[in-house]
Amino acid sequence: MQESLELLSRAINEWMPKNRPVSQNPSAPELEKILDVSLGEQGCDQQSLEDAIKAYLHYNPDASQVDFFKLLYSGRNKHALLGDWITSLSNATMHTYQVGPVATLMELELIRQWNKLVGFNDGKNEGEGVMVAGGSQANLIGMMLARHHVCPDYKTKGAGGRTLVAYVSDQAHYSGQKAANVLGIGTDNLIAVASDDNGRICPVALQQEIDKSVAQGHIPFYIGITAGTTVIGAYDPVAACSKIARAHNIWLHIDGAWGGPILFSEQYRHLLADSHLADSFTWDAHKLMNVPITAAVILVKHEGALRACCSGGGGEYLFHADENAAYNLGERSIQCGRRADALKVWLSWKAIGNQGFAAKIDHLQSIKAECVEMVEQSESLEMLAPSVYLNVLFRYRPEHMTDEQEIRKLNIEICKTMMRNGGPYVDYAQYKGRYGIRLILANGEVTREHISVLLDQCELVGRELAGQ
Repeated sequence: MQESLELLSRAINEWMPKNRPVSQNPSAPELEKILDVSLGEQGCDQQSLEDAIKAYLHYNPDASQVDFFKLLYSGRNKHALLGDWITSLSNATMHTYQVGPVATLMELELIRQWNKLVGFNDGKNEGEGVMVAGGSQANLIGMMLARHHVCPDYKTKGAGGRTLVAYVSDQAHYSGQKAANVLGIGTDNLIAVASDDNGRICPVALQQEIDKSVAQGHIPFYIGITAGTTVIGAYDPVAACSKIARAHNIWLHIDGAWGGPILFSEQYRHLLADSHLADSFTWDAHKLMNVPITAAVILVKHEGALRACCSGGGGEYLFHADENAAYNLGERSIQCGRRADALKVWLSWKAIGNQGFAAKIDHLQSIKAECVEMVEQSESLEMLAPSVYLNVLFRYRPEHMTDEQEIRKLNIEICKTMMRNGGPYVDYAQYKGRYGIRLILANGEVTREHISVLLDQCELVGRELAGQ
């Protein structure tokens, strides 16, 4: 163990220099030629293992740097990182209280606090939840809960000739398609509802799609709306969708994997003020809270819903009816073995409190506003969508260039060129037929100067490429 700790110390202090590029990954075929990742019958020496670790750290993008703007996570949460290390050291699992006692109590407290923020423990409901392996699994369980709500016998008898239909925005995360596939709903029965100019689901269009399904003899069962869409960070209108859901006995789920933490901020929580009207809620702690991947939760307003939907088996050898039975989280989960992700989230939350996360969001919102202002003041940059959260979608557009395909190719190449140059590291995305540069603000250390450098680089690289 001491040797491993010394190796870890060297990895931090020597193999991850502060001035290294954000990204330096060659193409997959090129990297295959550089590295030997083969496994064989015989073991290897210690030096070979250390070389592999060095290569792993060297070629992986450095998501901790402030110039990492590519994905919905960046930065480093030192308290959560410590929790991740301790979790691996202990190697607890979460199906019963007996084998994860402290982690179980921590997870239950996290769920209470999350439900308090969302509004699921409002006096009428206490709310419940369980931590899961990412937002996609949380959204899957949300759809599974909806299926159980409308057709409880689906769990035991299957579809029985029924056609269930789910509805999401055309801006929703692709995990909805995965869920429809896994649950046997069929991806053709996942309806992409039109969004408005602000990227929000249109309630009128939603009602029209539901009416079509009912006319066909199908069963509407799930409405999945988003708090913080992946591309532009839009917040779907919860109250209007809730009204439609209640009128048709449809389960309303909010995918707040990215945008849920806005509820920490008194200044900006109005963007999700009606979250309590939903039936379930997805939250990823490994995104804006910067907890090491993965740490997510599915929150549910109705106590007992998770067990009724997800439980099955294990009572004869695992889930004993003892004094701790009420604390066993395994029957709420679709997993058996489940990593104790609660510790890393709990440690970081305990260390800085709600106010710490609120301060981070308020700071990043301020930086976002300055970024939008700089884009709008530029002669060659333009916004492609409104920015209410921490996504900024813009593009470089030379005055002489009017063809959309040329502009698309240019902005994609800007992102790829900056990545090859070592940063800043951003990605491109498509929104309503137009491609642009998608900037994500998730690192609390980002300043106006970092944004200014990024935008200057976009213009510099853009001018060079356009000239070519």
